Amino acid sequence: MESNFRISPRILEHLGVSAYTSLKKCLAELCSNCYDADAEHIEITLPDDFQGNASIIIKDDGIGMSSKDIEEKYLFIGYNRREVNDNDKSFRKNRPVIGNKGIGKLAGFGVANTIKIVTIKDGGKSELTLHKRIFDNFETLAECKIPINVSSTTEEPGTTLELSNLSVKLKPIEANQLRRHLFKTLPNVPDFLIRVNGTPCSADDVLGTKYPIKHTIDGIGTITGYYIIANTRQKNPGLVVRVRKRAVTEPSLFGLEARSHFSFSAEKIVGEIEADFLDPYINTSRDDFLEEIEEVQVFKLYLRDFFKEIIDGIEKEAEGKRTRKLIEVPDVQEKLSKLPPHIRNKAKKVIEGVVLKLKTASDEEVNELVDWIIRYFDSNVLRELMNSIMQAEVNDVERLSALISEWGLKQMNNVTEIIKEQIDIIKKLEELIDSDKALEIEVHKLIEGNLWLVKEGLELWASDKPLKRVLDNHFDKLYKDNQDERPDLICRSRDSGNQAVIMEFKRPRVKIKMDHITQALTYESIIKAHRPNITFETYVMGREYNPDVMASKDKLAKGDLFLWSFSELLQRTRSRFEQILEILNK
Repeated sequence: MESNFRISPRILEHLGVSAYTSLKKCLAELCSNCYDADAEHIEITLPDDFQGNASIIIKDDGIGMSSKDIEEKYLFIGYNRREVNDNDKSFRKNRPVIGNKGIGKLAGFGVANTIKIVTIKDGGKSELTLHKRIFDNFETLAECKIPINVSSTTEEPGTTLELSNLSVKLKPIEANQLRRHLFKTLPNVPDFLIRVNGTPCSADDVLGTKYPIKHTIDGIGTITGYYIIANTRQKNPGLVVRVRKRAVTEPSLFGLEARSHFSFSAEKIVGEIEADFLDPYINTSRDDFLEEIEEVQVFKLYLRDFFKEIIDGIEKEAEGKRTRKLIEVPDVQEKLSKLPPHIRNKAKKVIEGVVLKLKTASDEEVNELVDWIIRYFDSNVLRELMNSIMQAEVNDVERLSALISEWGLKQMNNVTEIIKEQIDIIKKLEELIDSDKALEIEVHKLIEGNLWLVKEGLELWASDKPLKRVLDNHFDKLYKDNQDERPDLICRSRDSGNQAVIMEFKRPRVKIKMDHITQALTYESIIKAHRPNITFETYVMGREYNPDVMASKDKLAKGDLFLWSFSELLQRTRSRFEQILEILNK
């Protein structure tokens, strides 16, 4: 018994046509054939409208093909000219051949169903038309007769391809976009020019500093090229890898793109690398290399390390510039000049150290911290804090910066007084809540003047007297016969009064019981009647809770009703300072 191979029509896709359904990839492949044919000029004509009877024309002035060339080479699928050309160069210009799979001629079928070829060589003109449907049956393909019309001509050598009956799935491309792609993909040499709709292909100028690259990777090969450190971030940063002057990869930074720094250093690098030794390892679609090949892996790891050094160097220089820029601000210089010399030098060193660590903070945030350091560096307390900052990890310093901003310390006038004052306030509150003789009004006034004790930033909320008046009327009726037990209120709001905080205070000697909770729960119905769209949090504060209240404390908190003892309020306040100490004492 004998059998035989059967070939599916889908083999056309497997041969690589599916890789060229993108118009820019298709035309880049066809233009590479023109380059190998020693063309100096290529004219590409795109239609205004890709619908209907639209066609795409590619015309070159290369060496052209004779009818024999068409029969023996062009219609030979998989024909590899390198196998029959020992020096691996083009015939007329001695260019390194950039095509090697023998299937690039099929690229047109990625976007069109019909390809018409008109080619001139040695005074002969050959014309033929290929239809994609001839590949539907590979079993009879070898027997398929392709008519070639041959005539004499005095026209110059060259080849013209007309792609018609375009695919309905083809996505149109703008001429400018195609020009940029072809310029960066194909060899950039003096005697090779591509025009699209009459306009030469070119790249966007990149302003910056250009550096050459030349290095031999042990056991692999030599790379050459250049990189540019651009003055600004680039839309498509990275290095393009070329083989035989043709781009194989999209711009890449070999895994370093994910780095996130204030200077966006990785996004300022563009350039090209020639690596001809990787020619055998280009994948079929010519858009990358075969990843499993050891030489490819070594090559990419080398470039990753190489450009990591470049990026680190850019960042170090950028950090130095940023530090100098911040220190040289006239206002900063004036403030530094007012410090004693020995303090001034220490302050500058601290500023430099902090700025270098705050890589992801904005200039505005860093300026605030620099100002904070300068204004208060003569404080012994702050000097110790700054020394600790210098020894902290980067993430911890950034956490500290965030805490400073969150707590509003940057808005204070004298940090030494603030620290002493806050400590005094905490001590005073401790004294009040420990005293059975303390009046509710004393605790009330102390907290109202220092709302940071309750909630960060609450001191910036507006006093809401109308809301307080509504609730006071409720208390007037409820405690008309017992004013001594009447609680006091603080009301603050923002967002045009639609978001509020309500604080109800009990005398230090009064325990919080369920009756107080019931009163607080009635606030919602009272307030909603006056402000239907309001959202608010309620805090009921006293020295102690009755046991039955404690059982419902967590459940009530889910409904924005918070039951805080004064000792709990103190503990929450202390925890802020503990967060700073936790960071700085690591």
